[in-house]
Amino acid sequence: MENEMIQFIDTAQTMSSLDIAQVTGKPHNDVLKAIRNMEPAWEKIAQGKFSLGSYQDANRQSRPCYYLTKRECLYVATKFNDEARARLIIRWEELERKNATMTALPNFTNPAEAARAWAMQFEQRQLEAKRADAAEQQVYALSQEIADMQPKVSYYDAILNNTSTVLTTQIALDYGMSAKALNKKLFELRIQHKVGDQWILYAPYLPLGYMHSKPVEITHNNGSKSIKYNSEWTQKGRLFLYEELKKHNILPLIEQ
Repeated sequence: MENEMIQFIDTAQTMSSLDIAQVTGKPHNDVLKAIRNMEPAWEKIAQGKFSLGSYQDANRQSRPCYYLTKRECLYVATKFNDEARARLIIRWEELERKNATMTALPNFTNPAEAARAWAMQFEQRQLEAKRADAAEQQVYALSQEIADMQPKVSYYDAILNNTSTVLTTQIALDYGMSAKALNKKLFELRIQHKVGDQWILYAPYLPLGYMHSKPVEITHNNGSKSIKYNSEWTQKGRLFLYEELKKHNILPLIEQ
C-alpha cells in the first residue's frame, strides 16, 4: 500500500481513500461514508466534487474509492478524531519530503553547479512549505465557511429526505410563525388565496405540484357527515416556499 501511496503523490498529488483508511486505522467503508457525507458541502463551497475511482478487492471485484488532494484530505480529516487527523497530516509531510528528495542529485565535481542546485532545492522547499501553510489555512477557512452554511444544508436535507406532505402549520413552525400569519404572508405575496374555508394556490402555481387537497370526513353533533378539504404542501412546494420567502428576507429559524 505504501508504494501505491507514494506513486499517487508523485503523479497526481493525491491520496486514495484506501491509503487514508490505512493511515488513520479506520475501516475503508467508514472513510467512504465520511467522504460522501462531506462532499455536498465541499461542492457548494469549493465548486468541485471529489475524484471518484475504483480498485479491485481480494476477490477481483471492482470497488469504489476516492482520490483526494492534500487540501481535500485535510478537510475530510476535520471529522476524524485528533489522533487520526495527526497521523494523516504527518503522513502527508513524510510523503512530501520523500518526494522532494527524489530529485536528481547535482554534479559534485562542479562546485558551482552543486551550489546552485542546493540553493534551488532550498528555495523549492521553502516555496513548498509556504504552499502547504497556505493550503492548510485555506482548508481551515473553507471548514469555517462550511460550518456557517451547515444549518442551510441541514434544512435542505430535512426537506429532501422527507417525501410526505405537510400542513401549513408545520411549515409555519419552521419560521417561528403561526399558520394564520404565514397564510397572510403568502396571500400578500400573491401565492395563495382563500376560497370558502380553504387556501388554494393562484392559477400560475396550480399545475406545479406544490399543493394538493386532502379530503377529511367530519361527523357533526347531529350524526350527519360531511367532507372538508384541507390543503397540504408537498416537499416540492415546501422548497418553493423556502426560495420565495428567502427573496423577502424571511428565513427559517435554523438559518437565523
